[in-house]
Amino acid sequence: MSIPFLLSRRALVVAAFLAAALAVAGTGQRADASDDVALNFVQELGGQAVAVLRDHESSTFEEREAAFRAILVKAFDVPTVSRFVLGRHWRTASEQQRADYLDIFIDFIARVYATRFDSYGGETLNAYQSINDESGDTIVRTRIERPGGDKPVHVDFRVREKNGDPRVIDVVVEGISMLHTHRVEFSSVINRKGIDGLLSDLRARVEAPLEETAN
Repeated sequence: MSIPFLLSRRALVVAAFLAAALAVAGTGQRADASDDVALNFVQELGGQAVAVLRDHESSTFEEREAAFRAILVKAFDVPTVSRFVLGRHWRTASEQQRADYLDIFIDFIARVYATRFDSYGGETLNAYQSINDESGDTIVRTRIERPGGDKPVHVDFRVREKNGDPRVIDVVVEGISMLHTHRVEFSSVINRKGIDGLLSDLRARVEAPLEETAN
């Protein structure tokens, strides 16, 4: 099964880097900022993710995907992310379409990124700075060091406080925002197929054989 809007070259590259960022965030150097809530939160998130990854020999992909999904639900502000990605189409969606979209969105994210999350290649991450953004969010800047001396990949985590707890609302890889990438892709599908068409495509992606998700 082929779903072109989910298989663009740029989207695949960004998705792979995002998976690497989550997979190694707990394995590299840590900035000297023990009281930095956002930076510590990103480090802990990565530690949880790499623990799932290292269980590769004694767990199935389905088990790792479920664990990864739990991390996403706990660490990301899923309602904010999902609504932003749908953009202006949220206002025109029916109540049932909104409910169906929110149900499938987290499954889609977990399936796509968990597949790439399984391909850890020895990267290490250095979280070296946190910046208070003018919007009120905190930007945690990290650098992924790759084996073999390849050029490092720069990844920013945008963290926002929600109900007193930090939550990730975006991951920016080399200047490319995950939220904006998916927003453009989803909007393209809706413009051609409508919201129900998007929902069908997302369900197909989640239900597709794993080898199709990985490629």
